[in-house]
Formats: sequence, C-alpha cells, structure tokens
Amino acid sequence: MFETSVVQARTQAAAGRFSLLTISLIAHSAVIIGAVAVSIASVEFPTAAPDEMGHAPIFQQVSIPPPLGNPNGGARPVVAAQPERRQEPAPTQPTAPSIVPDTVPAIDAPLNATGDSSGDSSSSTGTVPGPIGVPWGVEGSPGDLDAPPAIVTTPPVQERIYESHEVKAPVIIRRVDPEYPNAFRPTRMKVMVVVRCVIDKNGQVRNAEILKPGPPAFNAQVLHAVQQWRFTPGSLNGIAVDTYLNLTVNFSVN
Repeated sequence: MFETSVVQARTQAAAGRFSLLTISLIAHSAVIIGAVAVSIASVEFPTAAPDEMGHAPIFQQVSIPPPLGNPNGGARPVVAAQPERRQEPAPTQPTAPSIVPDTVPAIDAPLNATGDSSGDSSSSTGTVPGPIGVPWGVEGSPGDLDAPPAIVTTPPVQERIYESHEVKAPVIIRRVDPEYPNAFRPTRMKVMVVVRCVIDKNGQVRNAEILKPGPPAFNAQVLHAVQQWRFTPGSLNGIAVDTYLNLTVNFSVN
C-alpha cells in the first residue's frame, strides 16, 4: 500500500509540471503574437500611393553620316607635262670621243608638271580621282569615316501634362470593351461617348471625364471600362511624359 501511494504522488507531480509548462508556452506565445500584431497595427500605409516610377534620362545617339566618295579617293588630277622650250645650240661639227666607256649610264625619266617622276599623280590620300568617302555617304558631310557616333544631349523635359500633338502620342496596348446596358438592348440604339483623360508615364488612364456624353447608363459603362485600358506612354525626346488623350467609344448591338 505504501509503495502504491508513492508512485501515484510522483505521477501527479509530473502531470502538474507538464500543465505548468504548457501554460507557460501558451502565455509566452500570446505575448509574442500580441506584440507583433500591435507593431503591424501601428504602421500606417498610404491609402492612395502613387503608381509612378522615375525614368532615367535617355540620351539619343546621333551618328553623323560619312561623306560621299570612294575609300581610295583623293588622287590629284593628272596634269599633262608641258614640253620645255630649249634654245637650240648652234650646230657644231660632231667629233668622236677620245675614250669610249664600257657601260652607258641610264638616263632618268623627266619630271612631270607635278614634280613626280613616276608618271602618275597618285598621292598618299588615295589612288582614285574624287573625294574620299563611302558610296553610301552623304555629299558634303563632315563626318569621319572612323569616328564614333556623336552623342547629342537632349534638352530637359518640363514636368507638365502635354497635348497629344506635342509629343509622340500614346498607343493602346490593352483595351477592355464596355458592356452594352441590358435595358437598352431592345432598342438596338447606337451611342458614341467621348472621354478625355490623362495617360500617365506608366501608360495608365487617370482623371477620366466625359467630354461628349451619351445616356447615363452608357457613360457609366465607358468610365468603368477605360480605367482598365493600358497604353505605351507618350514621349518627348525619348522620355515618358503625361499626355492628354481623347478616347472615343462606340456602342452597337450586332
């Protein structure tokens, strides 16, 4: 009987330690979770964060075309040598030399008018008459045949909203067609609605407003649909800019 009681007491103590450990883990976990929740709740996020990104300036590379001509051009024109007028000596009685040499030296060719004894007018600048250049070049161009492309810096772009005719206009890349109102389907009427909006630097539609309205039900469908359209943004000197754009939507029932 005594041994049985001892064993039961030890069992109860172990069970008590297990319960205390469980409660301690639960309490610590609750404290940690509460601290994380409070820290998250205390962080304020903007309700309407801007959806725009900064764009680094793009410098256009302008290559000056090479001049029109021939890669081997530049030879000076051949000038015919003018015969030199010599005064004829008075006739004398020919006499034989007292000593006849074994070899006769060669006589150099006479120089032409350009001072070159080779007989052609080629210079170090080329061998073909005409300007130095390439067949696909531009006449009178100052570009060098081996020069790298010249980099031309573009003027800064003003931070404003441009009209579509002032810049390279936006181009639509995703279009969502508005739904034809069910209440007007039996009438099969054709409606045109014009919307004026801003295409921002990311190609999204902003500040859409009805410029030429139709029935209210059609106007609501158009405003809901154009908000989902996406464009390649308008650009000026290769830099994306905000651009005004008029969008026309036509309703019809086939």
